[in-house]
Amino acid sequence: MTAHPDYWNRIYEEEGRPGWDMAGATPVLGEALSLASVLGLGPEAAIVVPGCGYGHDAAELNARGYAVTGLDFAPLAIQGARARYGDRIAWSQADWFTTQLGPWEAIFDHTCFVAMDPARRPAYVDACAYHLNPHGLWLAVLFHDVQGRPGPPHAIPMETCRALVEPRFEVLHLAHATTSHPRRAGREFLMVARRRQD
Repeated sequence: MTAHPDYWNRIYEEEGRPGWDMAGATPVLGEALSLASVLGLGPEAAIVVPGCGYGHDAAELNARGYAVTGLDFAPLAIQGARARYGDRIAWSQADWFTTQLGPWEAIFDHTCFVAMDPARRPAYVDACAYHLNPHGLWLAVLFHDVQGRPGPPHAIPMETCRALVEPRFEVLHLAHATTSHPRRAGREFLMVARRRQD
């Protein structure tokens, strides 16, 4: 069900501001970029935000000087992002699992991976590797605790995440996030991983 844009479009139609929308960029974005800059990700790098929703994280990345693509396969998400932030960001209504995307220097992933049905996680990791340049970075903010609620989002333990990702990526940082939004404090972790050469 979550693999079809109609599922997400219906949420945007019914809720206007979906429950995952924080009305601004996640504070963890700055934490992730601090780590990535040490690894050589500089201003003007090409970054994609999959599952961008209303585009808050994409807009913040754009404000910091990155060349940003905000991608979502729910048409109403992209319409809402464009209405809020205009066309200075490259908005794309597309499916992350297609093979005609990128490549980018980095992925900033906040709530997209955890929105996937757990059975799709291996394919999602493969798609991330496919959409990156060689040695590109995947910056991901993930939940290890969803307070017992049925997904999405789906929690994933840090070590399960590491085992899933390591065949395609070198995990460079995996730790609890220290700058989460108050509604998510203590429930998120941050991963920075570099795509392995094929």
